[in-house]
Amino acid sequence: MKPFYDSASLQNAKISVIIPAYNAEKTLEAAMQSCIDQTFLPFEVIIINDGSTDKTEETANNFIKKQQTNVKFSVISVKNGGVSRARNIGIKQAAGDFVAFLDSDDAWHTEKLAKQIEAFKNFPNTALVSTNSTVKNHFSGQTRRVSFTHLLIRNHVITSSAIVPATIIKNCMFDQTLRRAEDYNLWLKLGKIGKIVFIDQKLVFFADKRTFGVSGLSANFHALTADEMKGHTKLFFAGTINLGQYFFALGMTCVKYLRKCIIYYLT
Repeated sequence: MKPFYDSASLQNAKISVIIPAYNAEKTLEAAMQSCIDQTFLPFEVIIINDGSTDKTEETANNFIKKQQTNVKFSVISVKNGGVSRARNIGIKQAAGDFVAFLDSDDAWHTEKLAKQIEAFKNFPNTALVSTNSTVKNHFSGQTRRVSFTHLLIRNHVITSSAIVPATIIKNCMFDQTLRRAEDYNLWLKLGKIGKIVFIDQKLVFFADKRTFGVSGLSANFHALTADEMKGHTKLFFAGTINLGQYFFALGMTCVKYLRKCIIYYLT
């Protein structure tokens, strides 16, 4: 199998960061700032303005004018088409060796990219490196491989933590037919291609995006479950997962759904 990247030249790797943004004028600058605060600077940052009706594009351009690094910035404004389409547009435009994703309302720890490049070096033929975030309170500090079985049990990857070799992601993009769980669907595809590695450190400052519970809407997790199951079905018929993995994944999705129902309706 041809290596996904040249481990010997990782110290000179070019990283493309993709930030999809929709009505993100209040949070986008912090996300962009966290990119240029990295100890391992990215090669480029691509902002996809996904049909925003506020000052998202103006905010991005104003930040670009005043920043003083060698990082290449670009803003692509398109008609609103959803986050998967926006990310895919960015993937197609990316010129780096690796593609990292950052949501416009999240931000990175300064050493995130450096630690991820080190993980690619220590775990050859890795298809994705993710990290922990402020969602959790306890961190082991360890870097470990996530087995495909564990990935089928639950989604271990926060999108804003993910970085993928460009040779892989350009041939395996987000499924635009899935409105929800499209990221989980992609991580499962990547898990069949190469290693999934997880850095258990707080390297992503994660916005509050709860889809169930006291402040959530019940429709969110009902629809999320439906799209997750739809994604598993598509992976099965595409030959990505076998019959046993398919039924196992569906079973785990049902268990997670029941847990969310209990939390929402009984607490």
